[in-house]
Amino acid sequence: MHRTGSRLVVNLGILSRRTLLAGLLTAGLLSIVDQATLSAAESDEFVNALPDGVAMDGFDVVAYFDGAPAKGSTSHSVDYKGTSWRFSSAENAAAFAADPGAYEPLYNGWCAYAASEGYGAEVDFVNGWSVLDGKLYLNWDAETRDAFLSEQSTRIERADMNWPDLHAGLLDGSAALYTHAGEGVAIVHPQQLE
Repeated sequence: MHRTGSRLVVNLGILSRRTLLAGLLTAGLLSIVDQATLSAAESDEFVNALPDGVAMDGFDVVAYFDGAPAKGSTSHSVDYKGTSWRFSSAENAAAFAADPGAYEPLYNGWCAYAASEGYGAEVDFVNGWSVLDGKLYLNWDAETRDAFLSEQSTRIERADMNWPDLHAGLLDGSAALYTHAGEGVAIVHPQQLE
């Protein structure tokens, strides 16, 4: 379960992410900044996305509401929150486009358990998900999902309370963000269905 351990902390001090991007652009170093960072700065959102701007490792967020994860395709995509969301069918893409708030995961696709603790963490799109009261929650892995579910009312309340400050910290780089690679977990992104 992801609760402690080493962490990837991007601390920019008093610099904002936009100030950093402007400085890198001026210095001709923008190539070292991935597109997801750029997308986050442009949209004022910090969505769980791959460096190429594909949200949720390309998983179809509507499919979770049908009971199972599914990979989306480039032929069924919707741009939302500065990222590209992929879907397994035209119907799922249309449903999302009509009402993204009904399908998008809570906390912009970052780990719900981690959000309840006040930090960011990647998620397991295959085994770490749950739909509760019509909302999609993603977690670090299956074990963390189970811990989240066992205390769901408290965890959701705390995550909802923490999210505005955590999101601001993820945007400006002051919040801790744990990655599977950084923790030595065998989940590789972009994650694939098993």
